[in-house]
Amino acid sequence: MNQKNKSISSEQKWIPDGFHFLGPEESRNRRNLLQSFSELFEREGYSEITLPSFDYSNSFRSQLHEGVESLLVTKDWDGNELSPGVDLTLQVVKGMAARSHWEENQNIYYFAKKIRDHKKRNASRREILQIGVESLGKSDTNHLISQIQILNKLWDHTIPNKTFTIVFGHSSFFRNLLEILGWNEEETKVLRQFLYTKNIPELVALAARTNTSDSHMKIIQLLLKPIPANEMAGFKKDLESNLSKEELNRVKNDLDSITSFFEVWNKQMQNVSCIWDPSLVRDLSYYTGFMFQGYVEHDPEPVFAGGVYNDLYASFTGIQKDACGFALHLDSIEVLINKEK
Repeated sequence: MNQKNKSISSEQKWIPDGFHFLGPEESRNRRNLLQSFSELFEREGYSEITLPSFDYSNSFRSQLHEGVESLLVTKDWDGNELSPGVDLTLQVVKGMAARSHWEENQNIYYFAKKIRDHKKRNASRREILQIGVESLGKSDTNHLISQIQILNKLWDHTIPNKTFTIVFGHSSFFRNLLEILGWNEEETKVLRQFLYTKNIPELVALAARTNTSDSHMKIIQLLLKPIPANEMAGFKKDLESNLSKEELNRVKNDLDSITSFFEVWNKQMQNVSCIWDPSLVRDLSYYTGFMFQGYVEHDPEPVFAGGVYNDLYASFTGIQKDACGFALHLDSIEVLINKEK
């Protein structure tokens, strides 16, 4: 029976919530889409790798904040917990680190399934196909922008009539500002959540309970305000006017790095809509510099995300190697493609 004339309720009766069966037509469309992605990545000098379906969950816990790790685990014959992959970047870096003595291309890409928990929706888990691009050994401004240019080419090839907005944050800069505020661990945890969700009433109430100074309250207000990339000079000036000399020294290196990045961005990437959101904080703990998320209009969930993680490789090998990458969920891309038809 043609898919257009068939109710999806028959599928929902036996397939668990959040999982999907792809029929012949859907499978063919997905294969063609993945083939076009592979050809693009290969042209850009990236090589494909294959990830395991399961991994030891303790390797995730060693890198993630408490409470982030997946609850969907089982045990092998030796009693070790196995996880289907709470974060595929960890699998990629750990796998490549184990082969550090191999002379292989360090610019890599992958297609791999993972389980994602939609906490903001119905709390049900979903099996999704993630597409990832990672570079081990480079994370400077030009290389990070080159990866976003690849992402933009992929987007133009796949969904040319749908634009995205990329939102940047900076992990080290944000952590240093939180330390300047001087709140305790529990207060900082709540503050991060309120900043991320832009919950201004609760944030003001929390600041009042902690006797936050006027200058620090102005810093919090700056963190709440996303601004276009071409207005970074104003953000820097406002921040400098509300920090003491000692506080400014704590964020100077990060602030200089952020400013110089956007100077390059504004020259090379004017065709991509970009916003600086200093309160953009991902759940994962291993990001050391820039983080970014991509959004399309009318969808609150990011369609792709990435960033810089310069210490992750060393945590597995003891060898320092800068790194950056991005990932997008093919399911979200397919939804957008189908809307275009």
